[in-house]
Amino acid sequence: MSNAARELDFACDICRVKKLKCSKQRPICNGCLHYGRPCHYSGKVLRSPLTRAYLTTVERRMQQLEDLFSQLHPDLNIEEAIAGMKERPASAASSSKPSFAAEGLPSATSTQKKLPEDSISEAVPEEADGFDWQEDVNELADGMAALSVAPSGTGYLGSTAGVFFLRSLLFWMGHSKGFSENQTIAATSPSFLHQAEASSRVSQTLASRQVMEQLIDSYFSVYHRTYPFIHEVTFRAQFHEVLPQPQQRSWQMLLHTVLALGAWCLNDSQSELDDGLYHRALSFGEDESMFASANLTFVQALVLLSNLSQKRNKPNTGSNLLGLATRMALSLGLHRELPHWDISLLQREMRRRVWWGLYIFDSGASTTFGRPILLPDKEAMDVRAVMNIPDEYLTATTAALPDESTEPTIYSGMKWQSSLHVHSNYISNRLLSSTGVSSEDAWAMNHALDSWTESLPPYFRLNEQSTCTENSFLFARCRLWWRFWNLKIILFRQLMVKRAVERSQRGGAAITWTDADDRSRKVAVSAASSTIASIHGFSQTEFVTRLVTWYSVFFLFHASLVISLAILGDSESQTLPEWQSDLDTARDVFRNVYANNPLAQRCADILDLIVPGSIVESNDWENIQLDPSLMELSMWDTGSGDLLSFFGWQDPGLGPGQA
Repeated sequence: MSNAARELDFACDICRVKKLKCSKQRPICNGCLHYGRPCHYSGKVLRSPLTRAYLTTVERRMQQLEDLFSQLHPDLNIEEAIAGMKERPASAASSSKPSFAAEGLPSATSTQKKLPEDSISEAVPEEADGFDWQEDVNELADGMAALSVAPSGTGYLGSTAGVFFLRSLLFWMGHSKGFSENQTIAATSPSFLHQAEASSRVSQTLASRQVMEQLIDSYFSVYHRTYPFIHEVTFRAQFHEVLPQPQQRSWQMLLHTVLALGAWCLNDSQSELDDGLYHRALSFGEDESMFASANLTFVQALVLLSNLSQKRNKPNTGSNLLGLATRMALSLGLHRELPHWDISLLQREMRRRVWWGLYIFDSGASTTFGRPILLPDKEAMDVRAVMNIPDEYLTATTAALPDESTEPTIYSGMKWQSSLHVHSNYISNRLLSSTGVSSEDAWAMNHALDSWTESLPPYFRLNEQSTCTENSFLFARCRLWWRFWNLKIILFRQLMVKRAVERSQRGGAAITWTDADDRSRKVAVSAASSTIASIHGFSQTEFVTRLVTWYSVFFLFHASLVISLAILGDSESQTLPEWQSDLDTARDVFRNVYANNPLAQRCADILDLIVPGSIVESNDWENIQLDPSLMELSMWDTGSGDLLSFFGWQDPGLGPGQA
């Protein structure tokens, strides 16, 4: 008997309840029609059979699900996770459930609910269009998102951005305004004269084949050995027209981006050449054809140009370029392996390198700016990792796939940095939640990070000594650990901020650290201390390029702020001398090793402001007044522009030339 026929055997709901004889007519029975009642047929209620056989089936099914869950999440203890759910209040548990009816979107009323008292409000601009930005006319933004304290004119910067942490420190210490004149650092936009000079130099450069080759050599000897997204042999053959060049506009955009990066890697911060070449490369995208076509060369150009934009303190420009590159890459299927596609081994590997290059740039930039990572997760992409092989092992004529090398190559850094992002991007996105991350979740994430390190090859592990002394490999190894430690810092530093505020509310009196709090602080401080020691050690080598300097300053500043907060939050700690030593080391690197870098000098000035050098000797907590009312960052006064001057910016209300 069909399901429809079986349903006709049941009386309507009202007749069934009242035990009346039902005519079972559809859509309304005679009784309901006569009395004007609503008629509804619910059908047979299905109940689970109370038999041993059914229970055995359910138990077997549950065991299969647990086995599958263990395979997908080997680092998670199911019993502990279930226990943690039981300990959570009902309100928290209900808030974590997705609302499928509303597509998971918060209602207008839910967004108005009061946040927890110990949460940190986000700094917001005064005007409705305050997050608007225009990076071609002002210098408010910095590519590290570490010093853009003012919320106006720089775009939205979320909680994983370094500046979010810096804002908290400055506001709670009462430094919302008022800095002495000698702390002001002028920031100026390039003058028309400089722009004209840059344009002239670009014209001269492009007229000289020899100069162009020197810039290409600079790119491949410095930048490419850190980020090998382009196949060098193919690019040089196309440049010399031994091989056909790709579509003209995309090729010109890539060529000028390579030239601009080569000029940038010359370590001459005063040179206007990279500026002119950068704008020349951008000009090839100022045409609607860029949005009406896609090819691998275009993606390469956009990815590299986005990174150069960030290095040139144009983070939002770089973010937009990355967004376009991501959509273009997805349209080209770079996130898929497509094993049955009949293309050469080299062409397939080049696609992988471009995809994972895009992946690590977008993951890193999103975390740096405190914005959601919008890349596909592991379930939506099956492209394999790049191969760890020397370039000579894979050429255009290679017919058999070579074995991967057990020693480091220029692709080792990309391979394992992309692996780190694949395993940790969910952490960055979870940290952006308005409700924060619970301590239980934070420790589960920390355990997942530690477990990931066990997958590293011996030459990347801290407890192993690699025989490779190649500078580019040593930098890749250090940079991977700096990024790993930075994730731990971001994960646990919020607890330290809350403790510092609690201490200030008690007038500087000592507070009792719970075992869990102390463990969290130790992880963050240990990661910061390891970062400082590693960067200090690497800075003593002769391999201090402009690229090395940029990443060193970025990670060193994050780490030094955590050490500063440790000192402010527990000035009676027995480990205070060690913290002060770490801070002195960071200051020394900023002041002396990177003496010619303006950003490093600004970082050192901020450290001097937050933790004066005499704090350990005087042990005078009362000299530091943390005002807990300043937790409301949205109430911070930026109208005077006094604080902006300290960071080297003019008042955002003034146009160029009006300062």
